[in-house]
Amino acid sequence: MDLARLLGILVVFGIPGIIGGGLVMQLFHSWVVVWIYEILLIGLAARTAYNAAGKSAPDDHGHEHAH
Repeated sequence: MDLARLLGILVVFGIPGIIGGGLVMQLFHSWVVVWIYEILLIGLAARTAYNAAGKSAPDDHGHEHAH
């Protein structure tokens, strides 16, 4: 997996980590619940990155070549 794709995955999961962590804290007023949410999100991000590591991004962005 190239660096750009890894950074994209981190950004996609980083935003819910920041916004969602604040929302969870506001709703439950408990750091334990926030940590559980963050750990679950990190696990999901790691699984997504692991699955994406075995696949390469399409070169032609899904377009067919005219022959």
